[in-house]
Amino acid sequence: MTTQSAKLVSDVLRDDGYEVREATNGAEALGRIRDERPDLIVLDLMMPVMDGWTFVEEFRGEPFSDDVPIIVTSASHDLPRTAERLRSFGVRTCLAKPFDLDGLLALVERYVPSAPAA
Repeated sequence: MTTQSAKLVSDVLRDDGYEVREATNGAEALGRIRDERPDLIVLDLMMPVMDGWTFVEEFRGEPFSDDVPIIVTSASHDLPRTAERLRSFGVRTCLAKPFDLDGLLALVERYVPSAPAA
């Protein structure tokens, strides 16, 4: 996601009561996750430094990562094939960009049923 769209997604999730941590690239995200296990990851495949594919491979190598749901966003022209490949890494859902924010919120609610009280 561009910085603007990532901020929009973060703001929408926060407004819905979720606690959000942001990272600008996969390497930064991996470092943060090692310090604090997330309930869910919303991931763009196209990131600088460490792309989403590499992030998913590295993350799934972490001992605590198996039950953390991942939602991937992508502008891939072949999203069904991309999604199939990502399922082997435990990615739950792939959203085509541009995506509807209400749809993203519904997915987040499915994987993290109740937002913490604000």
